[in-house]
Amino acid sequence: MNNRRREVEVNRSETLKYIRLKRNIDSEKEKLRKEIADKKREFTQEDLLRMSEEVFSVLEITGSFRDASTIFIYNSMPDEVATRDFIEKWKHEKNFYFPVVVNNNLVFRHFTENTTYTKSKIGVDEPSGVDFLDFGKIDMVIVPGVAFDRKGNRLGRGKGYYDHFLSGIKAPKVGVCFDFQLYDQIPVSDNDVKMDVIVAENDLIW
Repeated sequence: MNNRRREVEVNRSETLKYIRLKRNIDSEKEKLRKEIADKKREFTQEDLLRMSEEVFSVLEITGSFRDASTIFIYNSMPDEVATRDFIEKWKHEKNFYFPVVVNNNLVFRHFTENTTYTKSKIGVDEPSGVDFLDFGKIDMVIVPGVAFDRKGNRLGRGKGYYDHFLSGIKAPKVGVCFDFQLYDQIPVSDNDVKMDVIVAENDLIW
């Protein structure tokens, strides 16, 4: 009986430690999200667009991008590395797919000249069309994020959509960010999926 009681007490102690650790990590993540949001306000929209071009100019020189045909990318929000000009530049040579949130999961749909869109709850244009399911044919996934670090870790907006989706994807995962979003180390949870490559204006991390 005493052994069983001790076992229960140990398990309870470990559970409490885990809960405290998770709360601390979640708190640190929220602080970092606020820090990045404050930094973004220091730049004009024109600044962010110019910096976005620099980010993608780095990606374009990589062999993995040049060889990629089927690319999952995102339809950027105003505070993210802008994707529209990049997609317009390469749309005749690459097949791009945009994410859509369906029942709290990400699905991806083909971008074409005739694609129609609906607004998501957070104001992102999400494409209509057929869900792409042949994940073995994905050559690259270009991933947005709030912050990244030099070990490949990514901090998202907190919903977990990308982490859940990327956990089952074997294609190279490329995080794109502005220089001020790249840190030596960021808070990480067990279910956070690492990037294979991180691209910033003046950095390329493999």
